[in-house]
Amino acid sequence: IDGNKLKTKISIDTVGNMDINITADDGTNTPATQAFTIAVITDIPDITPVIKQFTVTQGSNRGRVISKTGGVVTVRATVIAETYEWSSVNVTDTSEDGDTVFVFDPANTDAGILTITLKAITNTHSSERVLQLELMAESVSNGDDDGDGISNNKDNNTAINKIQAGAGKTITSPTNTRILLGAMGKDSSRLTLAQMQQYITDNNLPNKSSDTSTTGDIYDYVVEGLSATGATTSVIIELTTAIPANAELRRYSLVTGWANFEVNTNNTIHSKISTTCTDDSAWKAGLTTGATCLKLTVKDGGINDTDGEQTDNTGNANGVIASTISIAVPPTTNSSGGGGGGGGCVYNPNAPARFDMGFILLIVLSAYYLIRRKRQFIR
Repeated sequence: IDGNKLKTKISIDTVGNMDINITADDGTNTPATQAFTIAVITDIPDITPVIKQFTVTQGSNRGRVISKTGGVVTVRATVIAETYEWSSVNVTDTSEDGDTVFVFDPANTDAGILTITLKAITNTHSSERVLQLELMAESVSNGDDDGDGISNNKDNNTAINKIQAGAGKTITSPTNTRILLGAMGKDSSRLTLAQMQQYITDNNLPNKSSDTSTTGDIYDYVVEGLSATGATTSVIIELTTAIPANAELRRYSLVTGWANFEVNTNNTIHSKISTTCTDDSAWKAGLTTGATCLKLTVKDGGINDTDGEQTDNTGNANGVIASTISIAVPPTTNSSGGGGGGGGCVYNPNAPARFDMGFILLIVLSAYYLIRRKRQFIR
């Protein structure tokens, strides 16, 4: 153990899980022990790596607002790849790790927006993501006390298990967890389809965001500190837009695009009509028409966890759940018309029967033609 970093040396033939316990003891308080599991794999699959999350720390401050006088800044990325290329036109990386960590001192840097780029490469595939930090001249008066990725002057709460989801709305995770902005979030976890597409353009990612115009509000968040690896956790979302009739919940992945939210024992959808979302009224399974409260339960590493793993290379074996979801309204026709990159129309087989206007027009024209032919025969 070097400072707050754990370094391990293993045989190249060792494959499987390494279980370790780390005890922290400051000599005053009761020592605390935490169990971790490190996954050892034979090779990294040749797939496009996804840079899922940046964690920015400067002393005791966490978040994207930093200070010239606050000391060294450490940026950590959550991603698994073979090689990593950091670059910046503003500052120089002084990290010795050189992989998923970027360290710099902003003392001699001009105040303003700092741009840092990470390119993660796996065999023939690569991803690139841009991180923008706001550098304050003196003190971090608009810092990020709760570390949720939203600066204090734009945040409406200071709890580490709450994050903004639009004006006056929040997403809440259990009290023993931490919730942060998702990869695409900026000042709020609520996105629009245009903001999602802009993020993909800015970061040179394959465009998997195509979907129908029926896509509703999009929510992008990350929950850390689950009770155990592979555990489930629930979040409560105060919806900006009430759930419409015949709506469907969809999930999004930067790699595969849109898909239906899978419901099973460990992944559930509940909703209710409430002004607070914390009252004693009962939650109903599924999407309730007119509801403004949504409760989602997602399993770490499960089908709806776009992080896709129970552990990650930051050593967080307590689990991290990343989720990007949207409440979509089915289109007005029973057609599953194509969309790019995993998108397409949402088809609802339970929707009311509808008549196609083109078919009706064809019937009318056919009847007119038969009437004309009949008149000719009579003559």
